[in-house]
Amino acid sequence: MVHSYPQRDILSPGSPASDWCENPEALKSFWPFSGNAEGINQAIVARGPVDIERRKHVSECIRKQYAAVGMNAPQGLVAFAQGAEVVSVGHQLQAGGGPAFFHYKILSALRWAAQLRASGTPALAVFWMASEDHDFEEIDRTYAPGGPTFEWMPKRLEQAPVGRIVWDSQAEKAWQSWCQAALRSTCAVHDQSMPLAHRVRHWLDEWFGHEDLVVLDGDDPELKASAHAILAPEWSGDGIASALRAAQVRYEKKWSSVPLHAQENNLFVLEDNGRRMRSDRWLAAHSASEIRNLRPDQLSPNAALRPVYQEVMLQSAAFIGGPSEVGYWLMLGDAFRHHGVSHPALVVRDGAFVHNAHSLRAAESCGWTPQEPALTGEAAVAAWADTKLRGNGELERAFEAWSEALIAHSRGVPGDAVPTTRAALTKMKKELVHVRKKWRKLFRQQHAEEAEAMRRAFDDWICPNGQGQERKLSALPLMEANGGIEAFTVAWHRALEDANEPQFLVFYPSS
Repeated sequence: MVHSYPQRDILSPGSPASDWCENPEALKSFWPFSGNAEGINQAIVARGPVDIERRKHVSECIRKQYAAVGMNAPQGLVAFAQGAEVVSVGHQLQAGGGPAFFHYKILSALRWAAQLRASGTPALAVFWMASEDHDFEEIDRTYAPGGPTFEWMPKRLEQAPVGRIVWDSQAEKAWQSWCQAALRSTCAVHDQSMPLAHRVRHWLDEWFGHEDLVVLDGDDPELKASAHAILAPEWSGDGIASALRAAQVRYEKKWSSVPLHAQENNLFVLEDNGRRMRSDRWLAAHSASEIRNLRPDQLSPNAALRPVYQEVMLQSAAFIGGPSEVGYWLMLGDAFRHHGVSHPALVVRDGAFVHNAHSLRAAESCGWTPQEPALTGEAAVAAWADTKLRGNGELERAFEAWSEALIAHSRGVPGDAVPTTRAALTKMKKELVHVRKKWRKLFRQQHAEEAEAMRRAFDDWICPNGQGQERKLSALPLMEANGGIEAFTVAWHRALEDANEPQFLVFYPSS
């Protein structure tokens, strides 16, 4: 069983992503096409027919990327080359997939593409591998409920693009061990050594091959050469810096802080020694005349320029992003206009929470729902004990009635009796809080086994480390608890087939 709720009801109120879901019409100065079915259709109409020659070129680059990994390109690549609409999604190359939202972002793109096809519009989902990011500490672990943790510890250079780091036989062995402990099965690769970008392509084929997902790696010499008109102006001062500065002023006025700070040059340089160096630092160590000697594959767009580069290649109808991504894409509307790049609809990803029998029982016992903020196990046990001790609120009602009666009586007492009585009642309330803590402790001691089961359910499954489930745990064991990835995907599509805005799904165990 799956229940669906609007994602706008789950997001933090007042955040850019929440405001974008709630009232995109008020934010059209930031981005023209809203993140729903209507916005996707408007983006398609405004862009007009895709550039077929560009699509064919990009298609051939993608085909070569698959061939370099020893894989056949998916059938969807034919539709891509022929001009089908693209629903794009991207992410850092998480070792083992990382938190569940990695999978949920892709499932979101797949469901929007399926909805376009159902309406008669050829469409497919494309995953853009952000292989040039270098925040290794953000991508080196994958967690299962209650452990174990997969941790990747390769030999690497500081500031190296993560997609180029070598995934070797030792990493594969560690991954397989984690899978046996957390999932009981997975597919292995036969190559003993490959870049992480290649291993991620194998994973995506394993997890989403039945969905015909197309995967593109932006770290490609041919693609970068064809994006010369977007990348080269950063060196001459005609890049996106002015557009970013103008957007930054409006953004700060609306939301106080900005996710991206305008840079004069929005490129990194990928040096032959393997490091990724910011363009201003590279220029400090080289002469300006050396710029002409840089090869296309050495240019790497930063977080602000990469979306523009991506959409030059893909010409998407919609881009699916997490709340933070949507937040910084809202700063890029003018940057797209600066280079004449069509805006896709900007869509917040769908989210999900997965219950098992233990978590459902624990959540119901303390009155927690997935729409509420995360709770630690200790806080959940405290809430559960309070619920049990509070009963139906008779204590609160009795104390309130007694307080009112006492104040009413004090009004008939000569002198300044009412303030004194209120002060005494305030002290009594504080004492009652202390008494309740003692009751709670006694209750937990008497129900220690239930309390420990509640704590484990929250700390292992519901809100691991006090974080939201989808932001901590791998989706793989969560899907396994619901029949595996294909069954989970079917349930996902079924629950969202008529949804015209981002949703948050709650999966319940079969009875």
